[in-house]
Amino acid sequence: MNQPDIATSREADDAPVLTARGIRLGFSGTTVLDGVDLAVRPREFIAIVGASGVGKSTLLRALTGLLTPQAGRVSIPHGRDADSRAWSMVFQAPRLFPWRRVRANVELGLEGLELSRDERRRRALEPLALVGLEDMAERWPHTLSGGQQQRVGIARALAVRPRVLFMDEPFSALDAITRRRLQQELIDLRQRTEAAIVFVTHDIEEAVLLADRVVVLGREAANRPAGVVARHEITLPATERRDHPDFADTVQAVEAAIGEH
Repeated sequence: MNQPDIATSREADDAPVLTARGIRLGFSGTTVLDGVDLAVRPREFIAIVGASGVGKSTLLRALTGLLTPQAGRVSIPHGRDADSRAWSMVFQAPRLFPWRRVRANVELGLEGLELSRDERRRRALEPLALVGLEDMAERWPHTLSGGQQQRVGIARALAVRPRVLFMDEPFSALDAITRRRLQQELIDLRQRTEAAIVFVTHDIEEAVLLADRVVVLGREAANRPAGVVARHEITLPATERRDHPDFADTVQAVEAAIGEH
């Protein structure tokens, strides 16, 4: 039987920044996912979709190294240097500390790196500018809207200059208007960051709108563990995708793959 393994390695610039081979995951003797293979290349945007309870967030935790697989291997990259990290995470809720101002919340991930206080401040302000909140750096979190708080969470994740940015249903708790606005901002933002993005969502339109590739998790039979049942390359123009005549057909193709499993 394969032995579980978590490895870190320094990758060539054109090699995958994250790979998973033959991953099996489970809890208390029950296998949830099995035989999962995935490779993520630099600056690629991967969306992971599937029915509720299929194991999307479980797979995300394994890819970050927070969950050890029962079998298989996950290769996680090192950060580029001592002042960056291999990966960072944006959660469904912003998880901001109410006793820290916006800039101090963004600095949180930088505090374990080899940076001076002045450098941490500068590094926090850069991603705040990227998400349009540089003028709110000294505000308290409770004075921000839900969408603004989630932008702070994204800025905090980007501040550490990750090789891979994981996003676990980051817009699902927002109202429809704010969600649509942040989706567009993420489309714009990814052109200005070097990070690859692995994005879990239950919203199929959101996955097709944002991703270069959509990975569908599902079960071949009701009593079997889930695995990757389909992969869809999204080739529609990124900046005008929602209005493209093939957008609806692409969404339906992904929905059909989920419905069959």
